[in-house]
Amino acid sequence: MQTFKFLLKRAVQLILLSLLVTFAAFWLSSIIPGDFFSTRLLDSSIRIETVNQLRHKYGLDQPVTVQYLHWLKNLLQLDLGQSLFYQRPVAQVVAEALAKTLWMGIPALIVGFGAGIVLGTVRGILSRRSLARIWDFFSAVALSLPSLLLGLALLLFAAYTNWFPLGGMNTLGDPATGFWNWLIDRTHHLILPVLCLSFPVIAYVERVQYAATLSNLGAVYIRAARSRGLGYFRIFFQYILRPGLNPVLSISGPMLAGILSGSLILEVIFDWPGLGQITYDALFSSDIFLLTGCILGSSVLLVTGNLLADIALVILDPRTRLLNRKGLR
Repeated sequence: MQTFKFLLKRAVQLILLSLLVTFAAFWLSSIIPGDFFSTRLLDSSIRIETVNQLRHKYGLDQPVTVQYLHWLKNLLQLDLGQSLFYQRPVAQVVAEALAKTLWMGIPALIVGFGAGIVLGTVRGILSRRSLARIWDFFSAVALSLPSLLLGLALLLFAAYTNWFPLGGMNTLGDPATGFWNWLIDRTHHLILPVLCLSFPVIAYVERVQYAATLSNLGAVYIRAARSRGLGYFRIFFQYILRPGLNPVLSISGPMLAGILSGSLILEVIFDWPGLGQITYDALFSSDIFLLTGCILGSSVLLVTGNLLADIALVILDPRTRLLNRKGLR
C-alpha cells in the first residue's frame, strides 16, 4: 500500500510539472513578437480585418492566461485544438509523430542502456589496467560530442560510401509491398539516427555503471560471498551486476527526456518526421497549439519513463520497498 501511495505521489508530481511546462510554452510564445497569422499581413491581397477575424476565431487576441485556461478546458475533453500549420487536429498530428519518434527512440534506449551497462561493468572489472584509462578517455569524448556534429559526420559518411540512406523513414513507403522488405528498409534507415541518438546514452550509462561496479567490487558482501565458495558467475550477476543496475534505472526516466531533446536536432538532420520535426515546424511557424501539444506529448513520455523507472526500482531493489513501508520517501 505504501508503495502504491509512493508511485501515485510521483505521478501527481510529474503531471503537475507537465502542466507547468505547458503554461511556460504559452507564456514564452506570448513574448515572441507576432503569431501564426503575422506573416499573412505581408500578403497585400489579405485584408487586416480578415487576419484579425482569424486571430479572434482561434483566441489569439486574448491574454495568455485566458488562452491557457481555455486550452486546459479543452484538454479535459481530450481536445488539443487545431494545428494552424498542418490544418489538422493537434492530437492526431502529435500521435502520429510520437509513434515515429518512438521508432527511433526505443531502439536507441535499448542499444544505449544495453551497451552502456556491459561496457561499464567490464571497465569496472578492468579498472586497474591501462586499457581502462584509454576507455575513460573515449568515454569522456563520447559524452561531450554534440549530436549535431555526430549527425553531420555520419551524413557525410553515408554520402561518401552510399552504404546508408541520407534521410527519411523508408524507401518503400507501403508495408503492403511486403512486410519483411519494408521492415528491412526501415531498419536500414534507422541505423544512422539510432547510432547518433544512442551514442551519448552509452557514454553516460557506462560511466554510471562503472562507478556502481567499482563500489560493489569493494563491498564487504563480495568478500563474504567469495569466502563462502560461491561461483564467479553467481557473484558477478547477483552481487555485482544486479546492485549496479539501481543507479542506472534511476536515470532511465531523465534519459528519456535526453533522447527526446536529441531527437529534435537529429530528426531535422535525417528528415525523420517525428516529434522533433513537428516541434521545429511549430516553433518557426508560431503554431502555439501544435507547440503546446508537442510539449505535452514529450511530458507524457517523460512521466511514463520516470514511473517505469520507479516501478523497476521498487521491484528489483528490496531496500526501496523497505523505505516505502517505513514512510521515509
